[in-house]
Amino acid sequence: ALSTLEGASRTGVLYLRTASNRNVTSTTMLSACTVTAAPVGISRRVSDRANTTTQSRSRVTSGGRLRGAVSLPRRRTPASNVARAAFGGIERARGQDYASAAEVFVEAFFLRKGGAADVITKSELAYLNGAQKRDMVGRYNKRGLCAMYVIRDDDTGKVVGCVGADVQTFKGTVPVKRATDATKGEVADRPVIANLATAPAARRRGLAKKLMARIEEECKEWGFEEAVLVVEANNSKARSLYSKLGYKAIGGEPDTPNIVIDRETGKVVNGAVKTVFMRKSLKEGVGGVLENIDVTKLVGVGAAVAAAAKFALGSQ
Repeated sequence: ALSTLEGASRTGVLYLRTASNRNVTSTTMLSACTVTAAPVGISRRVSDRANTTTQSRSRVTSGGRLRGAVSLPRRRTPASNVARAAFGGIERARGQDYASAAEVFVEAFFLRKGGAADVITKSELAYLNGAQKRDMVGRYNKRGLCAMYVIRDDDTGKVVGCVGADVQTFKGTVPVKRATDATKGEVADRPVIANLATAPAARRRGLAKKLMARIEEECKEWGFEEAVLVVEANNSKARSLYSKLGYKAIGGEPDTPNIVIDRETGKVVNGAVKTVFMRKSLKEGVGGVLENIDVTKLVGVGAAVAAAAKFALGSQ
């Protein structure tokens, strides 16, 4: 789902400030996303980067890698005789958790995407981590309906998983700040889940599902009977996870503002991405289950079953 440098956003919208002092929304989408007010600090610097159009070729090594680019830890399959890391329970984020969570999120949704780790420079990475931290603090460490939960490594105390939620105003499935007269739907406050991420060493351990279950409980405690999120349309793994957890696609945008890492310069710049808006009913009992059924998938399954039955009868 999307990020959100809150200047990221609801599930991921980052507000940037241009040289002309206009606010521009840019989304860091990764898990779930949505829109709110932008921190002045993040913007100016990203917009300056966006104006950079040239980059010295001398930064490119013979292997095609930019000098100063960061290196990601190699993925390793733990041997069966090696003890797996122990993780603590789910707790509310505090203090340095935000910096640690920001690094986990940036690694999961920026550096692992499209070879970004091969081009982004250390200074840009430091900027991105800092901006993500400020967004998380601004969105989840304040008065009102908001929360961020984390899971830490028992040995290092570092965050290995995180998720957040806050309440934002929508017109239908579009953030009210981006809605137009042509946007359909009622205006309503909705709890937006965003910034779901796990560190490489903590993946395939069920942490994402546990974090989602806890943040959904938080949304219910706020008095909501639903939770929503925004995910990039081409993020098939995230969409599959959310579908398994009961989320159903009910809308989307073809060009949601987003920040990306420029492949040529290694700079963080403004961009846009196609997104899917997903919703899950948090109602108890049969009512909630029925609301979360994706009828389009049932129709597809029904058609497949009918075709198989027809083929079986024809071969007899």
